[in-house]
Amino acid sequence: MEVISKLFSLVPDDLLENLAISTGVNKFSKKLQGELLFKLLLYCIVTEKENSLRSMQSALESSVFRALSTNNPDGKISHSSISERLTGMKSSFFEEIFQACVRTYKKSLGKYEGAVIRFDSTIVSLSAKLLQTGYRLKGGDAEKYRLLKFTIGFTNIPEVVYFYTDQRHNSENVALAESILGYGLKTEKINVFDRGITARDNYDKLTENNVRFISRINNDPKLTEHKANVLTKTITTPTLNIISDRWVYLYTMHARRSLHPVRIIKALKKANGEPITFLTNITDLKPKEITEIYKSRWGIEVFFKFIKQHLNFSHLLNRSENGIRIILYVTMTAAMLLLHYKKEKMLKGFKIVKQKFAQHLERDIIYNLVIICEGNPKKAKKILYPDSS
Repeated sequence: MEVISKLFSLVPDDLLENLAISTGVNKFSKKLQGELLFKLLLYCIVTEKENSLRSMQSALESSVFRALSTNNPDGKISHSSISERLTGMKSSFFEEIFQACVRTYKKSLGKYEGAVIRFDSTIVSLSAKLLQTGYRLKGGDAEKYRLLKFTIGFTNIPEVVYFYTDQRHNSENVALAESILGYGLKTEKINVFDRGITARDNYDKLTENNVRFISRINNDPKLTEHKANVLTKTITTPTLNIISDRWVYLYTMHARRSLHPVRIIKALKKANGEPITFLTNITDLKPKEITEIYKSRWGIEVFFKFIKQHLNFSHLLNRSENGIRIILYVTMTAAMLLLHYKKEKMLKGFKIVKQKFAQHLERDIIYNLVIICEGNPKKAKKILYPDSS
């Protein structure tokens, strides 16, 4: 059962059992316990094109899923019961599973992959009549919707996730900055982010807390030079001509000078001569290295596209804050497993990864069924059709 063992290799039963005890996730449930719901969500996210509560109900009753799980409940479970459990079950159980998987998978990261973390946010919106949590934007039709923001730190796995529902986190100067500071204080990684953070105070906070960052800034910011350009000649990369590298003090919109200098690297795109300006507080990397690390930021954009298009992330199975958190953590765990499979099988793209994983899983289950039944059709029928006489 190669693929089945891989599916749960990062989440073995003893881990699930221990976390169920420590979080008390099963305190008020006899049928849909935490371990079972986690496996059900994980299985459906990986195998279903468009997961739903009804498809989860169908999967729970299937022989295929029963081959994956040993603690299946007796009798049928309705889709509404699944929804109720998502609303009331402790999300901390699923969060701790996710964090345990991150600790396990990080061991396989290469030196460069582990040293750089990209941060970005994505927003999911739904009618305010349907969504129980989230914030609203003012004006016109925007007030009819509630918005949820998910900020993710991505190495080559989703290493850290944040979920924001209040109005002030609509601004990336708040959400992105808080996320990077919250995680950056615990690690020496280089934090890469786009131009969502513009507040000069945030650059100061990152520097004061020794959080190393690389970003971009508009091409003509108001500034005072701290150290002159150190480049004596243009540095070329496959896509850029780097023309200057200097340290400056930036100014806020209220003309107050920043407390700490930052490093600005200016370049011209070879394709069209368009200027591009990089911003960092890192002293020990060459200009070319700074631009190449920022280029790697595209990896998180690809990851967001992957989870939205192929893991059904934008579709809210449950509209309570608790249920959304549970789906978030299980989706990130499923993404880690698929990314691991992609790397191991040396596959390109993401759509094919999910398809091949599901096909491989199906073949392994059939193979295992043959072994269990010892080639006996009657035994196979009893497993495949448990309700038949």
